Order: sequence, then C-alpha cells, then structure tokens
Amino acid sequence: MSKFKKNNSKSKKTIVKSKLDESFAYKTVFLTAILSGIFLIISFLFNSQLITIFMVENTIWFYIDIVIKVLVILLFFLFSIISIGNYKELSGKPLDYKLVFLLFILSLIQSYRNLWVFGFTFLGLLVIIAYFYFIQEN
Repeated sequence: MSKFKKNNSKSKKTIVKSKLDESFAYKTVFLTAILSGIFLIISFLFNSQLITIFMVENTIWFYIDIVIKVLVILLFFLFSIISIGNYKELSGKPLDYKLVFLLFILSLIQSYRNLWVFGFTFLGLLVIIAYFYFIQEN
C-alpha cells in the first residue's frame, strides 16, 4: 500500500472535457434546429409564391428560381436530419425511419405547387437519404 494518494487530476480533466463536449453538442443541436426553421420559413415563403423572386419570363431566371427553391428545401431537410440525429445520439436513442419518412413527406409538401421543383426535390432527398445510409454503415 502506498503512502501517498494518487492525484486524480486526469480523471477530473476528462470529466470536465466530456461535459464541455456534451454542452457543445447540445449547442450544435440547437443551432442546426434554428437553421432548419429558418430554411422552412424561407421555403414556405418562396414555394407558396408569397414572395416571387423573378417576374421575368426568361428561361435562365426560370431555372435559377427552381434551383433556389430546391436548394432551400434540401437545406431544410439536411439541417433537420442533422439536428434530430444529433439529439437522438445524445439521448442514446437511434433515429427511426418513421421520423425520416415524416421529414421526407414534409419536404415534398413544400414543393407541391411546381412540378419541376417537386421532381428535383424528390431526387435530391433520395440522394441525401442514400448518402446518410451509406455513411452510417461505415
């Protein structure tokens, strides 16, 4: 038996560091949820045609309008999945497919007024889901 007690400063440092990491993780969950909400509001404003970006009937502006609408919807979906996935990971629960399907449907509902936006959004959502599926397997 030793006469001197070991200094537990290393274990205290790891506890403090893990708490800092956890608080940082919760901050990222909150930040991505805010970004997701912002993109949801922007998407509903643009796709419900309350705000029109381009009024000119030029072909290039038509395509730019479609690209902006699709990107806003895809960014909403991406930040929502990241936020919910991080929260579920912190709480120790897996991200279930029902929630992913619900966000998928919510993203498609945003684009129902324009067939082009709907089609490109559908393809983009499938690519994002496939990407997360293959990344998760590794």
